Amino acid sequence: MRRAAAIVILSCLPLCAVFSANIYRSVDAQGNVKYSDTPSPGAVLVSTTDAQVADSDSSAKSVTDGNADVVASGDAIHQRLLQQAAARAVQKDTAQARAQQCKAAQDAYERSIEAHKLYKVGKDGAREYLDDDQIQQERINDRLTMQAACKT
Repeated sequence: MRRAAAIVILSCLPLCAVFSANIYRSVDAQGNVKYSDTPSPGAVLVSTTDAQVADSDSSAKSVTDGNADVVASGDAIHQRLLQQAAARAVQKDTAQARAQQCKAAQDAYERSIEAHKLYKVGKDGAREYLDDDQIQQERINDRLTMQAACKT
């Protein structure tokens, strides 16, 4: 009976544990999104530890009454679920970042196509207009940038 209760508790534990870890999300200077279990400067807490889940975890360990193998397998499952959840979050953020980069590249290309004159801002803040060859090259560069950013 004790063993059956321990198995039931341990089988439910990983489902609750997915939402119980401290996961921090940060964006570096290049715009790359990173997830970690340790906070860093500028990191945002994505998921937090729930005290009730921690209490149920300790009670589950006491119910096992020396079944360290069962608890260890529960911890391994818990870690695997956390890694899978973090991997899904990373994939989602990566897809969003790529979509934003693609949209920005498409907008830049459309602006370069629609504009009659293109310019660059000089060091002193003055506009430096491009000649026809430079405009054509800038449009080609914008198109190549768009194709690279929007590839599937």
